[in-house]
Amino acid sequence: MFKNSMIYTLSSILSAAIPFLLLPVLTRYLSPEEYGQIAMFMILTGALAAVIGLSAHGAANRRFFDNDVSNFELARFNGNCFFILLASSSIILLVIAFLDNTLSNYLGIPVYWVYLAIISVNCSFVMNLRLGQWQIRGKAKSFGIFQVSNSLIALSFSLLLVVVLLLGPEGRIYAIVITSAFVGLVSFYTLRNDNLVCFKYNRQDIREALFFGVPLIPHVLGAFLLSSIDRLVINKELGLEVTGIYMVAVSLGGGLNVIFSSVNRAFSPWLFEQLKADNLEKKITIVKKTYIFFLCMFLLSILVFFIAPPILRLVVGERFHQAAEVLPIILLGQIFLGMYFIVTNYIFYVRKTKYLSYVTISCGAINVVLLLLLIPNYGITGAAVAFLIANICQFIFTWMLSSRVYAMPWAIWRA
Repeated sequence: MFKNSMIYTLSSILSAAIPFLLLPVLTRYLSPEEYGQIAMFMILTGALAAVIGLSAHGAANRRFFDNDVSNFELARFNGNCFFILLASSSIILLVIAFLDNTLSNYLGIPVYWVYLAIISVNCSFVMNLRLGQWQIRGKAKSFGIFQVSNSLIALSFSLLLVVVLLLGPEGRIYAIVITSAFVGLVSFYTLRNDNLVCFKYNRQDIREALFFGVPLIPHVLGAFLLSSIDRLVINKELGLEVTGIYMVAVSLGGGLNVIFSSVNRAFSPWLFEQLKADNLEKKITIVKKTYIFFLCMFLLSILVFFIAPPILRLVVGERFHQAAEVLPIILLGQIFLGMYFIVTNYIFYVRKTKYLSYVTISCGAINVVLLLLLIPNYGITGAAVAFLIANICQFIFTWMLSSRVYAMPWAIWRA
């Protein structure tokens, strides 16, 4: 697990560092308002990702750990996940056809960006399925190379379209969509080449994937309320320019999220294997490692308050320096999100995802209420504080839920 965790972490840091290198370029070639438009596009893709595909790629990952399942059955299951993707995308496209102008006006983006977002989300689903199949099989090197390549391609197209051709925010959006389309095609080809996809309709596979994914819709929407709704409220209350400034702080804070996600990618397959043994000594070891991770997170939270603001001012253009005021708070919120990743795995293992949705929706609602109360009085600082409080609640409530659905010796001093 340690070896794979290091590979995941290094590849994730590299893939995150590449857009990080792009940030000082974008903040000098784009105005805060233009950066705000890009933020609105990313929010739209995040919302669409909650319903397009119905999280079936997560069901495919979980299916791998079932006992006595053949390679053909796994490939067939993956193929039926594509059928779910096609059906959900078709429904969303029909709905968007009636709402495209409304979405365009509300988000402050061109109408055609709405359809580009649908294309991007579909291709990202295929990429996530491909990455997941490598992850569950412990092929961290393939995962890492593909992940870094994706970021390099996006960087290359962004520099070409924004810096060389001076296409402004459209250039960044085109770069995102072109990259996702190319990587999606490569993902599909490698899945077929590795015999991991078989397009044979099976009602039971679809039912199982939907049983896993549909209860996650409220969870994903709740996650959207936790991680993205702040920019919508800021845009409505303070305008696109302030949204762009806040988005810069969020982008830098997302670096921690990348590290935590990479650690969890290595931890979750290892954890599932350990839980299958149902051994008390192994469970105690897991709990001890979890507490060590939590301790490291608290030490990291002290550090970020001192080093984050000067790093931001060094990296971004002068017009975005206001983001330094909220960056430490956002980073602290990301730390609690990283701890949440660890405790949520038990809920996925026992497939009690509908209960996780209750937690996420509740915390998302808390975030929305706090945003509406704090942003009018405290601006983007209020948005950052709301994000922090909501993530603390999500971590605590999820930990309580995981201890109920799967017994672990969290009180190791009593063991």
